Amino acid sequence: MKGTIDSPAAKYIDLHTHTVHSDGALTPTQLVQRAKEVGLSAIAISDHENTEGIDEAKKTAKKFGIEIVSAVEVTSYPDPLTEHHMLGYFIDYKSKILQKALRGIRDLREKRAKKVIDNLNSLDYSINFGDVKALAQGTIVQPHIAWVVITDPQNREKLQKEFGFLPNTGDFIRKYLVPGAPAYESRKALKPKEAVELIHKVGGVAVFAHPCWTAATKKGGKLIFDDKKFEQVVKAGIDGVEALAHRENEEDTRNCVDHFTALAKKHKLAITGGSDYHGFGSAGKELGFQNFYLKVPYQVLEELKSRIGKSSKF
Repeated sequence: MKGTIDSPAAKYIDLHTHTVHSDGALTPTQLVQRAKEVGLSAIAISDHENTEGIDEAKKTAKKFGIEIVSAVEVTSYPDPLTEHHMLGYFIDYKSKILQKALRGIRDLREKRAKKVIDNLNSLDYSINFGDVKALAQGTIVQPHIAWVVITDPQNREKLQKEFGFLPNTGDFIRKYLVPGAPAYESRKALKPKEAVELIHKVGGVAVFAHPCWTAATKKGGKLIFDDKKFEQVVKAGIDGVEALAHRENEEDTRNCVDHFTALAKKHKLAITGGSDYHGFGSAGKELGFQNFYLKVPYQVLEELKSRIGKSSKF
């Protein structure tokens, strides 16, 4: 299945969104209201290692007739220099097993954030943990750290010198915070198989998030697909792949959508899609891929439900 061109009669969804409970700018209520404004029929609340926003979103969604998919995004590491994010859909988000696991992961994220901040200080960037903690109302993740750095006037001159321009959050993350970058710190985390097993244990469907970034890189302006990384998560037991996701521009996005849709069909995986909406900085696209060619049809959600035998009440 490919993403579609916008059509007035079509129903569209977004299965990858974030709220203030991880690294989103909007409260769950505001996110649902925004989804209504842009004409979406369903959204998944998929915060990083946090499910606190789901109840609020569901309550608000009843007023607007929008379907909420209970979800979570879990980070896993097959090795110290590689991150694989797993989206868990239709999870029992109140499960004690899940909540204990997520609390443990959030604690490790906070410890890692302190080390990253120390690294950035040693690189002469002005940033302190208190500012990051104040910004992060829930799970602390990389965009929080990047945002605090790039919006601090004390860092303006250094940023201009390092980048040649004032970077956005994505620029800063790619230069300083990803595996192998100067300020990066690894942390104890789940392996991909463990993340998938956790999602399955609480009744969820495990989907490999944004492979267009995790399993593809650009060299000399050309996209290079790393299918070995994709095979890693297939072996971990994933049920689906977020093939309908974006790269920097329409051409690269179309190539990624085609490539990962083909791999999903080859491995008989469900195909999902989402904007990875955050609402600040440069993380993700606009909700529902507004002002972009790609759209995720409601059929994606119907087929996902059909695969797992879930009813529309979810």
